[in-house]
Amino acid sequence: MDEKLIVERKKLLDRLGGVPEPVIENKEWLYLLEEETRNSILIEGYFVDEEELEQALAGNKPVSKSQEEAVKYFKTAKFVYGLAYENYKSNQFLFGIPLIRQINKELGFNGEFRKEKIKIAGAKFEPPESYIEEWIRIYIDYVQNLSENFFDRICVSHAFFEEIHPFTDGNGRTGRIILNYILISNGYPLVIIKGSDKKKQIYYKGLEELDSQLSDLFIKYKDVPPDRQKVYRKLKEAKSNILKRLILEALRESLDRLIIAKYKEKGIKLEPVSKLLKDLGYSPESTRQLIKRGKIIAVKIKKTWYSTEDLIKLFLVSH
Repeated sequence: MDEKLIVERKKLLDRLGGVPEPVIENKEWLYLLEEETRNSILIEGYFVDEEELEQALAGNKPVSKSQEEAVKYFKTAKFVYGLAYENYKSNQFLFGIPLIRQINKELGFNGEFRKEKIKIAGAKFEPPESYIEEWIRIYIDYVQNLSENFFDRICVSHAFFEEIHPFTDGNGRTGRIILNYILISNGYPLVIIKGSDKKKQIYYKGLEELDSQLSDLFIKYKDVPPDRQKVYRKLKEAKSNILKRLILEALRESLDRLIIAKYKEKGIKLEPVSKLLKDLGYSPESTRQLIKRGKIIAVKIKKTWYSTEDLIKLFLVSH
């Protein structure tokens, strides 16, 4: 996925009024938040289907551990994304240790930075054993300066947080909520990192790609406080390919859903993409490739891709 296509989609969404406020009354936001909740906890091994999640959120007492974890994630993300939206509207970015700790606490953990050694299952490196707060302060400084090479840096920042692994538990969920907090604060919608086995493995490979570039920092500063400038320089040099592709693709899906929702609000009818492109002389194979490469703004409803004539012409002709 070309990041230029993501930027162009955001510009279009901005012209249509920008990313909407993340409130339950907004059907598209509710869908994205529910899907993010189900997938984020699935990465951690908790499964709830759509019906089970909706029952739990409706106020019915959770009857399973998975439903309990889903409710905590949903409520935490909903509140945090509301804060991010206010950042976006006021053109400010409030981010620091109190927010990071509170996110972890709201997810059901203790919210305290660990003071003991920890091992990440499957990881080929060990997170820092000490100076956790110093590492997190470097992470915060890095996050507050993401404007240059935004997509590369947001991927690096996400991997760096997971590598620090500042809490005894809940680091994955905390980190993914922070990732979306940053995106929403910058006028993007949340991303859904899929929890299926295939997508989860790609996500882990993306983290490992950055682990291999950054993990020597934790060896170098094992017994002394990390040098802020040298660590920061290493972060700026790090490159993300796998994780960046994953996040850009997830952003495309969320942006397309919100853009098409704006068109539907205007009463514009959705039509199958295959029909719209056939009228323009494109073959079925060309249609599949255009959708896969993000050259078309469309949403998948059941097994069919839909868009509008205006969107097809607007985006396809310009590429």
